[in-house]
Amino acid sequence: MRNDLSGQSSGIHRELSELIVSTGALISLLISREGVCLSQAGGLASLNTTALAALVAGMFAATKEVAAIVGENQFSILLQQGEKRHIHISLVGKRAMMVVVFEDYTRIGKVRIEAKRAGEVISRLLDAPPVERAPDEEGDIYLPRFKEYALNLVDRIFRVDEEEDGVHQL
Repeated sequence: MRNDLSGQSSGIHRELSELIVSTGALISLLISREGVCLSQAGGLASLNTTALAALVAGMFAATKEVAAIVGENQFSILLQQGEKRHIHISLVGKRAMMVVVFEDYTRIGKVRIEAKRAGEVISRLLDAPPVERAPDEEGDIYLPRFKEYALNLVDRIFRVDEEEDGVHQL
């Protein structure tokens, strides 16, 4: 028997979608602390969610070290403000982070309140025991296959052109 996470996945996606509707955000993602995008809602065609997930995970890890320096265990929320767009990042349980990208006209307080609500629901969904199912069912992306895909993607992003004068460039 295999664990079936489809019920959890649909519940998580539903919460991320409701977050988009209630805040007017552009996109919301649930990512693992390792930088894997677990689920997303909304859309922004120019956004590379794979790269965003990896960079946010690294940023959150660095911020945890900053928290330790100032005497905190960790900071549970990060807010990055740009001129036109902002990113709200919050911890969801012990294993994940939620990322919300929103425009300047969206109220930050509304995003914080709705993200907290959605995070609590998603945390309960993540903690719920998965349903068992038969091993012959297809359609899932298993972690080993995803890991191979992600490593190949990173290799393609940072491919070194070895034919140019023997100099390695990124």
